[in-house]
Amino acid sequence: MGMILRPAILLCWLLTTFLLHGQERRVVNGRKYTVHVVEAGQTLYAIARTKAVPVDVLLAVNPSAQDGLSIGEELLIPEDAVVRKELKSAPVMRNGELVHIVRKKETLFGISRQYGVDVNALLERNAGAMNLQEGMELVIPVTKVGGAPASALVPAAVGEGASHVVQQGETLFSLGKRYAVDPEEIKKANGGLPEGLKAGSTIRIPGAASDVEVVAKPPVRLREHMRYKVGLMLPFSIAQNDSVRAKASGTDPAGFYERTVIATQFYHGARIAIDSLERMGLHADIEVVDMGDDAKTWNAVIKQPSTQEQDLFIGPFHRSAIEQLARANPRAHIVCPVPQSNKVILGMPTVSKVSPTRSDLVKHAARFVANRYASANIILLRPDIAVERETQEQARTAMNAALAQRTDRLRDSVVVAKPGRRELGDLAGKLDPARLNVIVAPSEDVEFVTTLVSKLKPLAAKYDIRLVGMEAWYGMPSVAVADLEVLHHTYAAPAFFDLSDPRTRAFVSTFRERTHTDADEFALIGFDVTFYYLKALLTQGLGFAEHFDQVRTEPLYMGFRMSRTGVENGFRNEYATMLEQQDMRLVKLP
Repeated sequence: MGMILRPAILLCWLLTTFLLHGQERRVVNGRKYTVHVVEAGQTLYAIARTKAVPVDVLLAVNPSAQDGLSIGEELLIPEDAVVRKELKSAPVMRNGELVHIVRKKETLFGISRQYGVDVNALLERNAGAMNLQEGMELVIPVTKVGGAPASALVPAAVGEGASHVVQQGETLFSLGKRYAVDPEEIKKANGGLPEGLKAGSTIRIPGAASDVEVVAKPPVRLREHMRYKVGLMLPFSIAQNDSVRAKASGTDPAGFYERTVIATQFYHGARIAIDSLERMGLHADIEVVDMGDDAKTWNAVIKQPSTQEQDLFIGPFHRSAIEQLARANPRAHIVCPVPQSNKVILGMPTVSKVSPTRSDLVKHAARFVANRYASANIILLRPDIAVERETQEQARTAMNAALAQRTDRLRDSVVVAKPGRRELGDLAGKLDPARLNVIVAPSEDVEFVTTLVSKLKPLAAKYDIRLVGMEAWYGMPSVAVADLEVLHHTYAAPAFFDLSDPRTRAFVSTFRERTHTDADEFALIGFDVTFYYLKALLTQGLGFAEHFDQVRTEPLYMGFRMSRTGVENGFRNEYATMLEQQDMRLVKLP
């Protein structure tokens, strides 16, 4: 495993840069074309529909497609043939299949006519299609389309080989990724390329089955011995430390710029994960990049061309930098390792956000309550706090949906109580002396929480109460931790640091030996995030994002359950862990 490091005044590593890559276009005889590289499972019909170009036009421009498509083949899409009206509502392509997004007032019959597919074929492929709703995704079974040439419906296969005209800046590695062929095989097929690749020269791309592992998902997956390229894009902010250190005394760590400390902790945790994966067989070149903490710094980094072949970026931390990098590097997956709103993944299909949002945690806690305490007296508190109404409704919906699946449920829906900010209201009258009372309060309103805890505590002597709240309560000075203990306070947390775990103790010990300092939460995040995503790259290849459900790790601090939020959006982490206060400490619930 390679590691590219550069010296700096504070750290012994520093900058490399980013990929700048746009959609490829060509001009042939004065006509402008967009280049589409065929991937496994794609058909000419599906490509034509997503590009809003008639199939016969594509066949006329790409006559070789009459004999079927080959993986890695380049199709020219004439820009002047794009039907603009159709492009606005064009389907998307996912693993070779067409996905239609249902629009307002569309019917199943209308959609079947639009694609030339029998209604029954749509129903067979899409459970629940009888009840169409705006925004629903329908998979179009391309193999059952009528009215299209037979050759246009045949999925792309591995060809016997193809010719490729080398473009300026291309490398063996980039060609290997494009055609899903080992770069060494390309080299062998072209006499070893003693003079290297030359722009304008034509080379042969071997396409025999033995040269490439073809799978439906991901469309491009190279062989295990391939070297990957990974960028750690961290806010070391080296330049900020001169002024900060000048104001500090001695060697007090507080004299370092805060984000420098965070980035350093994250890096050392990531380094331990990288070393572990190297022993597992990962081959990767790791570039450590100082992204700074201001737009001027990261803009300059992103414009650099020296990391054009990165496969994975861990970081940046700042939302604007992530969005800019995603636009500049559409082929590389980007991991946002720190808390951000879900806006960071909207319209960014290659971005992962690993820190759950507040609403994710509320829904997780609600489902936990419904599944664990279905036979208890579950009470949802809905005080009249305008900014929390949406959160309250999310909790109610999630609990009722989970309860519907439980045969041992006490009720079909949760009981709702409406206390005020300064009184319990009707809550006391809804408590059951003969059952466990699970009170769910998804609130971060200080006045309400303070009243709730202080007034519930005396009732705990008469009723069996478990209070399900929020992590933020521990930061409220007016809420006594001892009172939360009496009420068996439970909440959903995005992560948990358990020093009783032997693996955690081993990590902390290793970290201290290497750095002569203690690990904090960012060191643990650095380890877990880096280990998870590099393990995904190692086990699932370049298309790992489509196989998150197959990636297994044993996290020290943060778990992962990644899910896509929509066809055009990125991935969010729905993982959370339930913690309960016991004996004045937090315990992870099974």
